[in-house]
Amino acid sequence: MKRFHLFEWEDQVWLPTFIRDFITDHLHYFQNIPTRLQVNRAIAELLEPALRETDTKQIVDLCTGAGGPLLEIQRILRNDMNLNVKLVLTDLYPNVEALKKRESEGQGAVISRYDPVSAFEVPSDLQGLRTLFTSLHHYKPEKARLILSDAALKRQPIAIIEILERTPRMLFKIAFSAFRQSLFYTPKVGRFTFKRFYITYCLPIAPAMMLWDGLVSVLRSYTPDELLQMASNIRSVDYVWRAGKFYFTGRWGLQMPTVYLIGFPRKIITPEVKSSSQQARPLFHRGQT
Repeated sequence: MKRFHLFEWEDQVWLPTFIRDFITDHLHYFQNIPTRLQVNRAIAELLEPALRETDTKQIVDLCTGAGGPLLEIQRILRNDMNLNVKLVLTDLYPNVEALKKRESEGQGAVISRYDPVSAFEVPSDLQGLRTLFTSLHHYKPEKARLILSDAALKRQPIAIIEILERTPRMLFKIAFSAFRQSLFYTPKVGRFTFKRFYITYCLPIAPAMMLWDGLVSVLRSYTPDELLQMASNIRSVDYVWRAGKFYFTGRWGLQMPTVYLIGFPRKIITPEVKSSSQQARPLFHRGQT
């Protein structure tokens, strides 16, 4: 499918905070449901080499929304891989209430930045593995390349994780689930305020926006080859890029895709994704550029 860079509601500066927070809270919730445990474990296995090779003790999450799956991934890194890393959660439009909750859940291992942080020019005091979860597709190629370039030129590792793929099957999945899940799960997601009740059940603006943004996210998403092509145009000595895609089979036999691009300031060999699940199918793996 051809890539189309249509608009998303979440990107609009004028979007009311309570609607933006509704969207990011839902994304956080669905990235941490039990059926995603295998995916989060596989992502942890992708991040492990970058952390060990660069001796990095901190993950700096950009465009974090409500925190995504990172607390679960941090737990896997700590308990299963003996890697104790701190998390710093940042965003251009911080979801303050959600980030405070992530800090309390992190028990001292999670720090949030409540001032806006741009992924194009990350402050020099934020050192560590940069991560972007299901957010790079918000940027056109020339902007996305600036994000990758800032990491490479500042000698910081970076991991792009997109739990999307640009296929008709993914469009169908979003069309079937996004609006319905927004209706059913809103009472469980974040703080169930009167405003959320109204924009979900009286005037269902938020579920409609979730549906639109989900469909557009699929059309905006990048393939591994496109990500690798972006990275290949960045000139930085001894910086290596890896890209790929893998699937896990989720509920009702639905395929759950994850596309990734990982950059390191040193040359290493990244292992294939491993999982105890027999349903895991690494699709392909690209070498360095």
